[in-house]
Amino acid sequence: MLKLIENDLLHLISSGKGVYGVSIYHFETEEEFSHNQNEEFYAASIIKLPIMSAVFAQVAEGKRSLSDKIQIRSEDIVSGDGILKNLSPGMEWTIHDLVVLMIIESDNTATNLLIDLIGVENIQLYMTIWGFKTTQFRHKLQIKPSRKHNESNLITAKEINNFLRNIAMGNIVSMSVCSKMVDIMKQQKMNGLLPSLLPENDGVIGTIPIWEMAHKTGYVPGVEHNAGLFYLPGQTFAITALGKNVPNRDEPKRIMGELGLLLYERSIVLSKVYK
Repeated sequence: MLKLIENDLLHLISSGKGVYGVSIYHFETEEEFSHNQNEEFYAASIIKLPIMSAVFAQVAEGKRSLSDKIQIRSEDIVSGDGILKNLSPGMEWTIHDLVVLMIIESDNTATNLLIDLIGVENIQLYMTIWGFKTTQFRHKLQIKPSRKHNESNLITAKEINNFLRNIAMGNIVSMSVCSKMVDIMKQQKMNGLLPSLLPENDGVIGTIPIWEMAHKTGYVPGVEHNAGLFYLPGQTFAITALGKNVPNRDEPKRIMGELGLLLYERSIVLSKVYK
């Protein structure tokens, strides 16, 4: 399936001024498409995916419980995405709630609380076990305005997409944990990139959606990412699209939106052909 649209994918990804790294895997045919898949990118909030997995790993090991509560102090609150920065210090949140906020609202305060809980070194150790090599986790979020490249959280499209594939196959921690993580990612509130041009899933209550995406976005000025699992009737994709040196936010929104739409439209056509 991906081979049939390879030229369209390349043309689309190359249509902007920014640098883009893309990795796509089609589960049904085991076909892959890649472009700059080993290029290093600042991770932004995509790093929250392995952080979530590390939390679930420690829960599975009996070191934590998802019902454990953490109190938010005023010094814990950081800027950027999320709702906790707008709430009163002193409130207690369960680990489960913080994980959900970290993923679906990209809450930086929730993220840093979870990093403190698990530990930077422990998160990186889990990541090494899960096959990350170039991808590095080195620091909390929103605590320093700038870093040198070798001091930053780094990712590649290939490694993030391989991680997504392993989640989809139930290979990260356990099958039940992977199912929970996918359910959380499906609640994503930031849908302005890969899913932005897809048709609305409106209809009779209880109707099976025509598409679903379990995903995470990432943004800092000049950097725009989206990575996740894309579910269509009879088709499933792992897709990671990373962008850097982008001139404005409209460009990656256009490119990634058209990328999601291209996969959707071609999948629908194929499903009708082989029906």
